[in-house]
Amino acid sequence: MPQQTDLISKFVKLSIRRGSSLASLSKSPEHLRTVVDAFRATARDPLDPDEEDAKKFLVEAGSWITDSAQNLLDASVSPPNEHVNKFSLSELTSAVEVFREEIRQKRKQQALSREEEVRLSRIDRSRDEYFMREALAEAEKAHQAGEVPVGAVVVDKEGGIIGRGHNLVVAGHDPSGHAEIIALRNASQNIKNYRLDNCAIYVTLEPCSMCSGAIIGARLTRLVYGAKDQKAGAVESVFKLFDERRVNHHTDVTAGVLEEDCLRMLRSFFVELRKSRGKSNG
Repeated sequence: MPQQTDLISKFVKLSIRRGSSLASLSKSPEHLRTVVDAFRATARDPLDPDEEDAKKFLVEAGSWITDSAQNLLDASVSPPNEHVNKFSLSELTSAVEVFREEIRQKRKQQALSREEEVRLSRIDRSRDEYFMREALAEAEKAHQAGEVPVGAVVVDKEGGIIGRGHNLVVAGHDPSGHAEIIALRNASQNIKNYRLDNCAIYVTLEPCSMCSGAIIGARLTRLVYGAKDQKAGAVESVFKLFDERRVNHHTDVTAGVLEEDCLRMLRSFFVELRKSRGKSNG
């Protein structure tokens, strides 16, 4: 019985190779031996299978094999495996069909999973852009106040904005008055907790080392930012704090969301600033 079960199992696993010829199977003697033994085991007389047995085998359990009944008989000329026990063709066919159905269902599930991943990525992208626009609205407030236009919002797991902030370094006479710091303070005060677990922060500019440290310290789940900061960015531009394995909390990072919009606002501000300084100097 164990040999019988083992043979059926081997044959069933081979059946995934649809369209195989006996010649291609013979490249692996063990594979051809499995087919021949399975054929003999299902024949009316395992010691002397005939053309009718071969045709029936190739129509049912061996339907995945593309070859003739005569070639199957020729391949079966070698002495039979004395350890092979007889079993029914219907039993073998049923095992093959069950295996094929399992493969079909697995592939179907994989396809559905891929579709779901694509769907979720689209939703996530749309969601990220929505909240980045909220951060841009905060950045515009900074712009209007003469501050470097950087804005941030903190979002909880239900999708609610629980904290907002924009640069107030100049107005607040505060070197720590960055958009992220203000948004984090606002969020923590609103939920009465300094830990912002399961929350995300959206910021228009790559955080500096100070803000990155605060984001990690607040235990935020995600950081989403728009434009890179080549001079002070601590995510990927100057430092890579979020890749540091020794840090006691990991925050997922998504970069480049509405990057052009974020850059456009920054460029506009600095063009205006240079013009203003030029007039003052003149």
